[in-house]
Amino acid sequence: MQLSELVTKIQRVITDDTYTETIIKALINEAVLVVATGVQMEAGISPPLPELFTNDTIATVAGTYASLPSDYNRDVMLVLNAAKSRMKIKSSFEAFLISHPDQTAGAVYECAVLGDYLYYRDIPAAPETLTVYYYKNPTTLSGDTDTPSEIPEVLHRQLILGYVLNEIYNQIELGVEGQKVDTQNYGAMFQNGLVRLKQLIPVWG
Repeated sequence: MQLSELVTKIQRVITDDTYTETIIKALINEAVLVVATGVQMEAGISPPLPELFTNDTIATVAGTYASLPSDYNRDVMLVLNAAKSRMKIKSSFEAFLISHPDQTAGAVYECAVLGDYLYYRDIPAAPETLTVYYYKNPTTLSGDTDTPSEIPEVLHRQLILGYVLNEIYNQIELGVEGQKVDTQNYGAMFQNGLVRLKQLIPVWG
């Protein structure tokens, strides 16, 4: 669905002028970013979106880490050195530190991710170019004809409308005693969309 369609569908449900088109568009973009970044589910975090898989190069600097690309969102899947050899990626930063208590000079052969940084060992004497494969941030929707194409269209209603309406009704029903019926209904819609998303996305292997 296009951005204008999503906005119209949401406005028809809430019929509340407090939620302007600008506010609704911001919530739609928030929904797309939340889905792209991953949501905690009973069986782990929701999967990354294949359309966001990309690669870019970064250069090591005088130190033990380098900034990941500015559009980095999640999951560094592969790191190659200048010779296109695959670097080892430690599963946790703690394990990385335990394995490398000392900072030894030399070519990069192993790395770990912490936040928006790639830590590496060894420490090259001169800058070394690394190619990083990862999932980037989704494109921000602004124009009426913009489409959240990174999310399967069949799930636009559940994942985007479900998220936005859940957020809105959670605010509308704030302070309501007993069950927040609309909040729960749209929250369930969003969660069902995540389950379906996990079924549609192949497991990285």
